Amino acid sequence: MLLPMKRCSTTASAMLAVVLLFRCTDAQVQPITGQLSNADNKLTLKGRVCSPVPDPSGFPVKVVFVVDQSGSMCVSDPPGSQNGQGFCERAEIQAIVPPGITEPARVRAIRRLLADFAPNVRVSVVPFETNVQAPWPPTTTGQRFGRANDPTLTPYLGRLQATLGKGTDYQGAFAYVQTLIQSDMDAVSRSNPSELPRTRYVVVFLTDGTPYPRCAQNQNLPQYADPDHPWLIWPDSEGATEFCAGINVTDPITGFVYGTDRNQNYQIFKYVDLLLALKQQYNVADVRVHTVNIFNKAAVDACGPICQDLYGAFPNVPQSQYADKAFQVAEWILKQIAARGNGIYQAFVDSNIQNLGLGGLDYTSLVSPYALKSLIAQNQRAVAVPGPHGDLFAPDSDGDGIADDDEFNYGTNKFFDDSDSDCFNDRFEVLHKDQGFNPLVKDPRGCDPNNPATLGCFCRDNDGDGLSQYAEAYLGTNTNLVDTDGDGIPDGIEVRYRMDPLNPEDANFDTDGDGISNIREIRANTNPNRKDKDLFDRDGYLYSTTAVPQPDGSICYDFSISNATLVTPPSQAGVREGFNLFKIWVAFSPQSGVATDNGDWKAACAWAQYDKPLRDPAGPELTFTDANFHPPNQLVLPGDYLGGNCVGRAP
Repeated sequence: MLLPMKRCSTTASAMLAVVLLFRCTDAQVQPITGQLSNADNKLTLKGRVCSPVPDPSGFPVKVVFVVDQSGSMCVSDPPGSQNGQGFCERAEIQAIVPPGITEPARVRAIRRLLADFAPNVRVSVVPFETNVQAPWPPTTTGQRFGRANDPTLTPYLGRLQATLGKGTDYQGAFAYVQTLIQSDMDAVSRSNPSELPRTRYVVVFLTDGTPYPRCAQNQNLPQYADPDHPWLIWPDSEGATEFCAGINVTDPITGFVYGTDRNQNYQIFKYVDLLLALKQQYNVADVRVHTVNIFNKAAVDACGPICQDLYGAFPNVPQSQYADKAFQVAEWILKQIAARGNGIYQAFVDSNIQNLGLGGLDYTSLVSPYALKSLIAQNQRAVAVPGPHGDLFAPDSDGDGIADDDEFNYGTNKFFDDSDSDCFNDRFEVLHKDQGFNPLVKDPRGCDPNNPATLGCFCRDNDGDGLSQYAEAYLGTNTNLVDTDGDGIPDGIEVRYRMDPLNPEDANFDTDGDGISNIREIRANTNPNRKDKDLFDRDGYLYSTTAVPQPDGSICYDFSISNATLVTPPSQAGVREGFNLFKIWVAFSPQSGVATDNGDWKAACAWAQYDKPLRDPAGPELTFTDANFHPPNQLVLPGDYLGGNCVGRAP
C-alpha cells in the first residue's frame, strides 16, 4: 500500500497505468504484508456478473400510419368532406354513404388499435393527398413520434375526414415517410444508438385508390401500362392535365417538375427500397411496410362517370368493368409494395370495409431476456511479443499496446501512452503512420490546447471503449457505443489489433493465418496479427461460464478466467515494480436481438503484483461480484482505477 500522495495533472486520454505508477512525489512503499512467497505467475479471475433486467421501454416500436386523405375517401370509405361544396357533397356521393356511419372506417380502425398499444409504442400519422398534409405530431414540435395515448391525437384523428384533396400521390407519401424515419434514426443514433438494434419500425399504408396523378415524360411509347400489364410505364392519368403539364394548376405537387414522370412504379418502389435499406444502414432490428386496400366496388359502380377521375378510365374496357379494373391495378401495386417492404397486404372490399381492422399486423416489441454476448479479459500492462524461444508476454508499462522494449525503438515514452499528448495514443499513431500520424508530433486532427484551432481542448472517452473522441472522429466510430459494429469486441481493442471497428465480420477472420480466429486470440490475450499458436496453447486465457437465471428475469453468470499470466513491469518514481492491471469487459444482448446488437457493456478491473518471489494476491485467484462491474465510461480516467474501484490491492 502506498502512502498518501498528491495527484498529477494529465490529459484524460492518458492510460491509467501511467499516472498510477508515475507519481509527482517521491512516495515511499510500505512493506507488503501477508503470505507473498508464491512465485507462480498465473492468476485466475473469477466471480459473478449479471445481465440487465428486461425493460420494454428499451425496445420501442414506432408505427407510421400513412393515410390516404384524397377525395376517394368519400366513395370507398365515407364519410368525408370538402368544406361543404366539393366532390364529397355531391348528391351522387351522399347517396352511397352507409346509414349511421359518421367517420371513415380507417379512422375507427386506427382509434381501436391505439387503445391496445403498449406504452413502448410510438406513433406518427402522415395524411396525404396531392401532398402530405398536417402530419402528427406537428412538425413544429420537433417530434417525429408521439405516445399513442397523447390527448391531442384523438381530436386530430377526428379531423382527418374534414378536408380531402384531389390527388393520391403515393410517390410523395413514401418519400416523406422515408425521410421521417431516417431522421428519427439519425436522432437516435446520436442520443441512444444502442436502442436502434432493438427498435421495430412499422409502416401501415392505407389507401382507397390508385396513384393519382400518374404522369409520363415519354408520350410516344409503343405500349403503356394497363390493368393487365400494370408493370409498364403508365400514361398520363385521365383528367390530369393540370398536374402533369402544369396547366391551370390549383393544387400543385410540391417539387414536381412538369413534363416528367410522376407516380410511376419505379419511382414509388424506389422509396420503399430506401426505407428497407435503412435497416442495415442503421443496424435497426426491423423495418416493415404493410399495405391496406380499402375498395368499395359497389360504391364506385354507383358513383358512375363522376368517379372516373378518381379510379381511372381504361381504354378498350367496358365502363361496367372500370371498378374491377381499378381494384386490380390497386391490388397489384399494393402487393408489390408489401412484398418489397417485407410486409403484409390486406384488402377490405365492399361491405367488409366497415369491419376494417389493423390488429392483425405485427406491432410486438422485441423485448426479451438478455444473454451473455461477450466476455473478454486483458492484462492492460502486458503484450504478446516474439521471444528467443517463441512468443511470450512482455511488460507494457503505459498500456498503449507497445511493449516497453519497443518504445525505445520508436522514441516514445514507455510510461505515457500518448507521448505527444494529442489524444491519439502511441500505438494508434504507429499503426496509422501511412496516414501521416507520428507519435512524437502533435497531429492537427487531434487536440492541442494551445493551438487556436483547438484552444482549451481536452481528451475524453465518452463511451469508455479506449478511444478518444478525436480517434473516433477519425475512424468514423460512434462515440456513444463501446462496440460500434456489434461484433463483441470494444472499438479500442479492435483498433489496437488492426481490425476494423466498423466491420462485424472481421471478428471471425484469422488475420495471421495460425488457425485461430481474431476474437479467440483477443479473448486469450494473444496477438491476432502474429502466428503465435504456441503462446495461445500454452498461455492463452481459459474461460468458463455458468448461467444462473434470476427471478427478476435477469441472468447472472458465474465465470472463471484462468491461466492469466502476470508480468513484472518496471518500477518508477519510488513505486514498486510488478503491478499488473487486468480489465474484464462483458456485454449482454437481448436473445431476440439482431446478431449485430451493440450490447449493454460493463467493465471491471483488478490489480495484481508479481515481483518474484513476491506476489499479491498470494493465492491463485481474485474474486469479483456484480457490484465490481461498472459502466465502461466510469473506468477511463486514471483515478477511476483507484479508491477501491478495482479488485485487489492497488499500487
